[in-house]
Amino acid sequence: MKHKKITAFIVLVLVVILWGITPVITKAIFNAENPSFSPVALIALRGLFAIAAMAIFINKGFKKINKSYWVALPAGVVLSAAYIFQFVGLKYTVPSKNTFLENISCLTIPIFMYLLVKEKPTRASIIAAIICVFGSIILVGKGFDLLHFFEDGTLLGDGLSAMGGLFFGLDVVITKVFSKDKDPLIYVFLQLCVLTVISFAYAFIFEDLVFNEFRLSFYWVDLLLAMFLGIVCTAVAWTARAWAIRYTSAVTVSVLVPLTAVVATIFSIALGMEKFNYNLLIGGLVVLISIVVSTVFDYYKDRHKKIVDSKDQLTEVQANERNPS
Repeated sequence: MKHKKITAFIVLVLVVILWGITPVITKAIFNAENPSFSPVALIALRGLFAIAAMAIFINKGFKKINKSYWVALPAGVVLSAAYIFQFVGLKYTVPSKNTFLENISCLTIPIFMYLLVKEKPTRASIIAAIICVFGSIILVGKGFDLLHFFEDGTLLGDGLSAMGGLFFGLDVVITKVFSKDKDPLIYVFLQLCVLTVISFAYAFIFEDLVFNEFRLSFYWVDLLLAMFLGIVCTAVAWTARAWAIRYTSAVTVSVLVPLTAVVATIFSIALGMEKFNYNLLIGGLVVLISIVVSTVFDYYKDRHKKIVDSKDQLTEVQANERNPS
């Protein structure tokens, strides 16, 4: 068991790295002189490769699908909105900001939980959300001169990325509430199917540049990168994560996953896509701290509640044994 815990931790670290380099690879495709794919067309192609690969991983698991899995369809629509905002936003901003702002989904979850199932947010999640907003403002700003604070030129992309984070949070809540008894891989697979269909439809209707103006004269390097994003960064990563979380604590997962933004920042700066600045350092740290504080506090609060409940049940059983009716 200890062996599996160590392996699971290593697998999660690799997943974090894969998800961290995803926006960097995507930005590289968008930055090409003659991009092969428009943002949403790339989502569609990535989804197509992902569902083809996941179908192999799931194999006989398709027999589990029944009417209860239909909840994956509206969840897939929400996921589609999240990806479209994220990818279109990435076109107009840098990978580090895109990923940090996407991670605000962790802090919108308590809000959506309250709106959907009236579960009140904890004091820690409210404080963390306020800290996160403060960190996000620093992150998207330029320097610390208030007169020129928002003259960075990436505000459109930053705003779209933040919207993507909101929809990712909503998708997590829908999944948490309605898919408790579902196979996680099949659920993700069905969501990706919806995402792929909607993305193809959106790309052909609304985007000017789709697969290089329908000529299919894309660069093979871009196609290979799209395959890597779909098969490795999506199908393999989600499958590996589903296995790893069985042998890893919730705290480990909640602390590791936000580090995708750190990985994206390191690779983006190393490849010259953006320059290091203090707004990125301070804003990114504040956002990360708010996410970790919120998730770790909520985990220990839930754990404490379970311990108290189990003690109450034990006390009740002992009382019944002493005073049999």
